[in-house]
Amino acid sequence: MLPRSAGILIPLFSIRTRDNLGRGEILDLAPMIDFALSMGHRVIQLLPLDETGPDDLSPYSAMSVMAIDPTYISMSGLPGVGRVVLSRARDAIGKARFVSRAIIRREKFALLERAYRATRARGGRDEGAQLDAFIEANAYWLHDYALFRALKDRFNWTSWDTWPAEIARRDAAALELARRELADAIEMYGYWQFIAHRQWSEMRAYASSHGAFVGGDLAFSPCRDSAEVWANQDEFDLSRTVGAPPDGFNPKGQRWGLPLPNWNAMRAHGFNVLRARARHASALYDLLRIDHVVGLYRTFNFGADLAEPGTFTPANEDEELRQGEEVIGAIKHEAGAMNLIAEDLGTVPPWVRASLTRLGVPGYKVMQWERDWGQPGEPFLSPVTFPELSLATTGTHDTEPLTLWWREQTIAEREKFVRGLGLEGRVNPRRMLEQSARDAILSVLYAAPSRLVIVPIQDLFGWSAQINRPGTISAWNWTYRIPLTLERMRRSRAIQSEVARLREIALRSGRFT
Repeated sequence: MLPRSAGILIPLFSIRTRDNLGRGEILDLAPMIDFALSMGHRVIQLLPLDETGPDDLSPYSAMSVMAIDPTYISMSGLPGVGRVVLSRARDAIGKARFVSRAIIRREKFALLERAYRATRARGGRDEGAQLDAFIEANAYWLHDYALFRALKDRFNWTSWDTWPAEIARRDAAALELARRELADAIEMYGYWQFIAHRQWSEMRAYASSHGAFVGGDLAFSPCRDSAEVWANQDEFDLSRTVGAPPDGFNPKGQRWGLPLPNWNAMRAHGFNVLRARARHASALYDLLRIDHVVGLYRTFNFGADLAEPGTFTPANEDEELRQGEEVIGAIKHEAGAMNLIAEDLGTVPPWVRASLTRLGVPGYKVMQWERDWGQPGEPFLSPVTFPELSLATTGTHDTEPLTLWWREQTIAEREKFVRGLGLEGRVNPRRMLEQSARDAILSVLYAAPSRLVIVPIQDLFGWSAQINRPGTISAWNWTYRIPLTLERMRRSRAIQSEVARLREIALRSGRFT
């Protein structure tokens, strides 16, 4: 179990350094860890690193939930990628804060192919043996992924269910022929994953040697057009899609487009896909956030008819409870020493949270949402009431930053909030959320009994940009990058002043020693 700690929620793609190419990269974790530790934070909580297709920005709709997106690979030190070649790519990508993912993919994939060709030409015995060992150790997912990736190229990125029938249905002879014909591409995509995982292992070792922890995110499901769904078609009901039930914001519910897990088939196979995902994650992370945990108990889903209302699967509460505890039990078994966190936000029945407590899996406590809803005036609850088995926070990647939330509240609501946290006289509800008020709020949150406090980086520094706006389709979703490079943040007197204050908050609350 992790010690009482504080952490920073930041997507890997949001990290900016002087040397990365348009988005955060794996080796950027080292300076990010250094920066976090300087402010008394030991945990770096990331979003999924899963590879998405060319037109998919959301890491929660992945082309593979096992493969690391190659755009995260750092180019530093790769064979065949010399200073001149790297400089040309950097010029093509530019230094703008927001860069088209298409441009990043084009330039980085060209460099990665160059590195693969150089490695093959060099034929180093040691690296060849390491690559072979990686492929053998990861054969349970890598063989299907690399073939799928090569087939996507061959068929111009069309969906697998439009491919020739014998390949779509995975006829053994057809797949063997494809493996022979696409051997070079398959080897290249395996090599890219080898590089990504080797760099990741370096960062895990760096974090461990510095007393820091890296958190990952288990997305609920791969997308329909993914290697895992193609390879395990009987474990998904492709006639139905996953979503969220109706609520005050979405009276018809939300359609996410993810395929409905065939829970009966998954159970018959011992939940092998979920087990493989958890086992793979345990080699990458110290803690793992289980996204949309209520969906493991009961999955809200829709048919093709847009007029048809959604339904829960299973539909019986006893079956739902049994299923959820079965699935989480399987994940826990594969997780080993890796800590689990349940994202239990949204419309979640009380019995789900009671089940998580029995299983020893902490859920979320979002400070702005914790209220005594049954009492007159619905007063805010102080974080002092949060249980130790919880993760306390000011928000997630889907919520507005604290400064924006404050701006949108009426003065009466702000007064309730200040009163609930016991901050009368320290935070003025009639003013905007200035630095001293923000630090006072964070101090109360960090003092909570919750074993973990993990706060979005925007809320630590009073930034107002949002990572994702649920229910919207925008070119800006999933593109957020911090406003300054880490190098400039280390040189900024204003930032370093806030870093010192955050470190003091972490020290005072017993979250950093």
